[in-house]
Amino acid sequence: MAKAGVETIDDLLYYVPRDYTDWSRMSEVGALRVGDRVTVVVRVVSCDVTRWGRRASFVAALEDDTGAFFARWYNQPYLSTVLKQGTRAVVSGEVRFDRHARRIEFINPAFEVMREDEVAELVHAGRIVPEYSQIGELSGRRIRRMLKNALDRFLDDLIDPLPAGVRKRRSLVGLRRAMADVHFPSSLDRARVARARLAYEEFFLFQIIVGLRKREASSGGASVRFTWIEEEHARLKGLLPFELTRAQARVIEEIRGDMAEERAMHRLLQGDVGSGKTVVAAAVMHQAVANGYQAAIMAPTEILAEQHFVNVTELLAPLGDRVVLLRGGMRGAERDEALRMIESGEADVIVGTHALIQEGVRFKNLAFAVVDEQHRFGVVQRAALREKGGSPDILVMTATPIPRTLALTVYGDLDVSVLDELPPGRTPVVTAVRDEAGRKKVYEFLLKEIADGRQVFIVYPLVEESEKMELAAATKMFEELRDRSFKDATVGLIHGRMKPEDKDRVMERFKAGEIDLLVSTTVVEVGVDVPNATVMVIEHAERFGLAQLHQLRGRVGRGGHRSYCVLMVGRGASDEARERIQVLADTSDGFVIAERDLEIRGPGEFLGVRQHGLPRFSVANLLRDTRLLTEAREDAFAFLSTDPELATSEGRLVAEAIATRFRDRETFIDVG
Repeated sequence: MAKAGVETIDDLLYYVPRDYTDWSRMSEVGALRVGDRVTVVVRVVSCDVTRWGRRASFVAALEDDTGAFFARWYNQPYLSTVLKQGTRAVVSGEVRFDRHARRIEFINPAFEVMREDEVAELVHAGRIVPEYSQIGELSGRRIRRMLKNALDRFLDDLIDPLPAGVRKRRSLVGLRRAMADVHFPSSLDRARVARARLAYEEFFLFQIIVGLRKREASSGGASVRFTWIEEEHARLKGLLPFELTRAQARVIEEIRGDMAEERAMHRLLQGDVGSGKTVVAAAVMHQAVANGYQAAIMAPTEILAEQHFVNVTELLAPLGDRVVLLRGGMRGAERDEALRMIESGEADVIVGTHALIQEGVRFKNLAFAVVDEQHRFGVVQRAALREKGGSPDILVMTATPIPRTLALTVYGDLDVSVLDELPPGRTPVVTAVRDEAGRKKVYEFLLKEIADGRQVFIVYPLVEESEKMELAAATKMFEELRDRSFKDATVGLIHGRMKPEDKDRVMERFKAGEIDLLVSTTVVEVGVDVPNATVMVIEHAERFGLAQLHQLRGRVGRGGHRSYCVLMVGRGASDEARERIQVLADTSDGFVIAERDLEIRGPGEFLGVRQHGLPRFSVANLLRDTRLLTEAREDAFAFLSTDPELATSEGRLVAEAIATRFRDRETFIDVG
């Protein structure tokens, strides 16, 4: 039960049913009709266990004063010790007709043994029955009995954490009624009302956490009030080989406003692949340097950090900014020199991986920090980076479009900017779905592109549980392509287990045009920028999430040439998987893709990892309960405006509920 997050009575009470079965319609045996879903009160006339091979079934003859029928339970021979001859029971099921025996029967019906003639306290049959997801070896039936016992003993002890004013404003039922009705409702409508009340409660408590986190971030010490130096911004724009898009100019202006404030900035920058987030980040980091402070950018992988280092150096070095790279793979003198420059202030802009937040890294005066691909990091890492500079302005960037419900949950403490415009010259990538039957034509197309001087990616999935096997498959594919299908081309291989210097060497050769076709695992998902690469083939596309496929597709189409993405579907892919992948072929809108991906995979998998900052909701559903989330956020922030310290009696109840329901709250903020 602990593995399922059920460790206390409170956890058990909030383990709500996944569904309900309505067995409340009562009938007499003589009135049964094939197809009816009904409940009958019967006595056991006779019973028997029949066996064939290792299988067994329990069959009972059941009757009331109006007639008799049979019930059969497969693979449950132990019921012979429960439903003995003469036992009275309530049985709920669907009436079926056995053509061989020419009789009506129930198959695997729900049942409950009657202690006397009492039917008012039924749990498993004869009522609207809650259906629970199994926990380990515990069946839904056992969980149902545990919930009934818990409610009988503890329902009257429950204290409602929702403020009375909030309950009245939203017409919410009280906690005790909601808890009773969600588990053992007298009607499906009461169950729906109860579930909505408990879902709202979860959202309200979590949005209180978000509000506290937002307040703590903005009051964590006065940040630097930057002076925007227009001449420096003009110098940067003068170096660019293109004009800033309207969206880039708008977002820079929004960040400029934050930088002028005394409170620390905490802003999320969402922009699809190729929308120009790095240029925006460079422009505002340069302003921090021009004001005499350090800036940093933290990326989730060494490849992305190195790509940022190259791009930021190219943009800012001509302006006199000293850019330094710090990554986990650094050793010896190289690392010591980087650390010295960071601490002394010789390094103006520091680019790195999570190595930036390690204990030995000391900044001289960090005042502006960028966190890229935030879905790979969590709130804890973001806070650790903030602590490196006292209270620096924080800009969080992601190329994974986040649906609104998820953004309010994961990034609810951040202001949001969106780059909703691609720079000139970026045209949508032509996307096609193909299977093994079309492989020959795909390879012919790749050879044509290579003959025209273009370059190609072939990406192979790397699944964590079978990493060695998948890596072997990618390596085998590389050898086959090199030695057979593309023997006249230069074929390269890159994967996550290579040494950083070896990966760098391969990528440099690819960027330089020395490699025509690069076989890769998903290490190229983010950060690789090769304008001459025009085709990406993704093998076993059904193994990837839609958001990840969209990210991968963004590695091509970065130059002036028409570009293509071919999604290869494996032989075993289901029709559902093929339909899901077709979404990529039908749209290049990252937000449409993200909504569909969230719908299919759920929020934890959508983010790539079950990262810090995303709670496990017991009742609430981020897809289904959008309205409740919006209302709960509004009410939580309004409540905090009147009780910011949670010091009133109602505030203390809220704090206690958060401490109980979100025991991993150190991930968010300490309110206990």
